[in-house]
Amino acid sequence: MGKYRFGRPWPRLTNLRLGEITVAMGLALLTGLGAGLAATAVDTRWVSPPPVRLGSVEGARVMLGSLTAGVITVAVFGLWMRTVVVGLMAGHFSPRTLLIFLDDRFQRNLLAFMSAGAVTIMVIQLRLPVDGQAPVPLVSTTLAVLIALAALAGVLLAVQQATRSLSLPELVSHLAEEVLGVLYRLPESRVELDEVPPPVFEPRTVMATGTGWVTGIDIDRMRTALPVGGVVHLRCRIGEFITPRRAVALVSSIEVDTEVELDDVASAIQLARTRSPDMDLAFSVSQLVDVATFALQTRADTSTAYEVMVHLEDVLEEIVDRGLPRLNDRDDEGRCVYDEVGWDASDIVQLCVERLRDTASQDPEASRHLMHMLHRIRMVAENRQANDVIAEVEYQVKLVLALVDHNGMVSRDRQRLERVAEVAVNSD
Repeated sequence: MGKYRFGRPWPRLTNLRLGEITVAMGLALLTGLGAGLAATAVDTRWVSPPPVRLGSVEGARVMLGSLTAGVITVAVFGLWMRTVVVGLMAGHFSPRTLLIFLDDRFQRNLLAFMSAGAVTIMVIQLRLPVDGQAPVPLVSTTLAVLIALAALAGVLLAVQQATRSLSLPELVSHLAEEVLGVLYRLPESRVELDEVPPPVFEPRTVMATGTGWVTGIDIDRMRTALPVGGVVHLRCRIGEFITPRRAVALVSSIEVDTEVELDDVASAIQLARTRSPDMDLAFSVSQLVDVATFALQTRADTSTAYEVMVHLEDVLEEIVDRGLPRLNDRDDEGRCVYDEVGWDASDIVQLCVERLRDTASQDPEASRHLMHMLHRIRMVAENRQANDVIAEVEYQVKLVLALVDHNGMVSRDRQRLERVAEVAVNSD
């Protein structure tokens, strides 16, 4: 867990991608240095004098200086083009969603390549012969020209990649894939419980160690901090914002006077200043829902909303089918961790529909798409016998119909929606 300042976690360097950027630029520096030294070594040992005289060293210095400046300019232009594309797409996505796609691995790799090329050209320029009238090194000069041409091609690739990756279908598909990636990375359930026993004796309250978002809960560390027979009842879950005044767990044991390391239990709950979609399934799903709500609220863009709903439907079906494991655990010495407030599939369905139903109920097409999504989620829930999800779907269908009546939808559209709602509520 990160260090704290005045009860708040320090920002982690990984959140800023400083580690990846440092490694990429370091490799670019070493690659450029090695390529420049290798090219000049080949010219010195095996291609001296060159078979073709292209000009003098004095002219080569001017050309290489221009190439270095050109490669740097092209690198900046490539980064600027992505910003332009993001600005053009700002009308379809919320600022938070757009910020995610400004951090692009392709752009970092392209910048690293151009940095390596610039270093290579500078090394070649520094290792030119002192005699200004000497012939131009053939291999080194050719390599510098090829790097400049590759940089120009890189700009075209950057524009193409930015345009493709920031298109509406590509962005929505990428967000849906991220949600599924988070779902597949969730740990499997260790202990299946039908019911959670209440705390015994006088439970002790564990308070949060700081202020921030819960990004992880280390149940192994929490369990080993307990005495034999000790029990932890979790009172927080990943994706929640907590403060030092918030109780995050209750600890009890079979013996009244047993000492428990409450600080170790509290420190097993990892905090961060900002939410991250890497392991936070609720936040990852919310990013996908943001696109639909933003489209419906600001532009009445039902096409984008439908694009999101079909992907969201697939994501929610997968979540309902797989189920969300609780962080329950137990060892041979009676130490137990009970996760009473963790996310389950019905919570995720509720989170999504609550965000969509108000804006979707104002448009007949969007409300029908939402009803179709609820119908298909219910079908999966019936196959998995997920009664809590079925109950949640039925409840959300009633709320959508109530909002439709409140918004004054015309009778013909209301009747069509009722037919879809009937199918969504009834199993057949």
